Amino acid sequence: MERIKYVDTICEIINSTRFKHKIISINSNYSNLKQESFIRNAILEELNKIFLDHNLGIKAFAEHPRINRSRVDLAIVNNQDKENPFRIEFKFQFSKDDNNMENYHRVINKDFEYRNSDLFILAIADWNIKSKKEYDKKWNITSNLSRYISKNDKWKQNIINSFSKFKNAELIEFEKFEIDLPYKTEYYFYLFKRK
Repeated sequence: MERIKYVDTICEIINSTRFKHKIISINSNYSNLKQESFIRNAILEELNKIFLDHNLGIKAFAEHPRINRSRVDLAIVNNQDKENPFRIEFKFQFSKDDNNMENYHRVINKDFEYRNSDLFILAIADWNIKSKKEYDKKWNITSNLSRYISKNDKWKQNIINSFSKFKNAELIEFEKFEIDLPYKTEYYFYLFKRK
């Protein structure tokens, strides 16, 4: 499989019904936590299933390789080219992060540009604060993640503007998908790949 096909494969995974079911499971089971590692691992597991099913000699790894005392979030390694993994930085944010995503270009710069990643994947969660508060109260959850949820939709344009500051890459924006468990939550996925 060519390196360029990795992005297509990840797009197919994110658009799949199977992945959406995994997101429902993640939100149902980890609604009181930041879900970055769970969603990253869901993508990793789907990649490895595809690679194994096709006997490609390719495998995805989390937190590998180490570069300058830092680990890459997700890497795809071809056993014919082990020294040159396809490096992916993965981020999960809430809609109010980085001033309603207005300043998010700094994160992109650090994790995509500075680290010279091949791909940057961003997942953003947004929900109805009242519904989440009722759910948290029912179970005595005290994490109050709703303090990271924007009270308006400005973040949607702000994130697009943050990505537009970089000219050597192309943005792939996915349709949002909504889930109802354990409360209505919207997930937004963005892939930023090098041209």
